[in-house]
Amino acid sequence: MKEINSFYGKRDLSDLSAEISGISMIVTGLSNQLSEKSDSLTSDSLETALFGISRYLDRITDDLDELG
Repeated sequence: MKEINSFYGKRDLSDLSAEISGISMIVTGLSNQLSEKSDSLTSDSLETALFGISRYLDRITDDLDELG
């Protein structure tokens, strides 16, 4: 399996798949904020979390470009 060297160490498709699954779980958790039955984040906290996810996905895209 092809690997890339990044700031975060050696990565392969399996690593990236695990990261994408983790992001999916984070998004699912954040979607719970829309439920009236749960405590909710402040707008600033939610914005920060979504920005972090966006940056994380950008980095994964860069890694996939290197693997391609």
